[in-house]
Amino acid sequence: MPPTAFQVAQMTPASAVDHIRTGLPAGAFDTTAKALFLTVDELAAKLGISPRTIRDQRKRKVRLSSENTEKLVRIARIQTLGRSIFSTDEAVAEWLRAPAPALKGIKPIDLLDTDTGAREIEAVLHGIAYGNVM
Repeated sequence: MPPTAFQVAQMTPASAVDHIRTGLPAGAFDTTAKALFLTVDELAAKLGISPRTIRDQRKRKVRLSSENTEKLVRIARIQTLGRSIFSTDEAVAEWLRAPAPALKGIKPIDLLDTDTGAREIEAVLHGIAYGNVM
């Protein structure tokens, strides 16, 4: 059974890279979207992926491209970090949808489509964890 995006997000970099290059099954979007209280189409759109592409790949039961797998693992990594701070998936989802003062009022979920945005979200989460919110 292939790993989930959450499992890949917690692997060593070398192992994660192997799984990202191979691609996760398109069905991995379901588990990740559910943890974020999003539909698969909403998650795809937030990651800058055509929802139609994901629907088609899920229907054909094929693997995601390495690029789309990496995006999915990125959000899984952020969700896992958020869960360590906020304790529940629902609380993480709520935080991701709320304007964040540390992000100049931008909702964290609106920054997920780029690696730079994801790093900014992670920096804010680390700041919250260590009491250094910017």
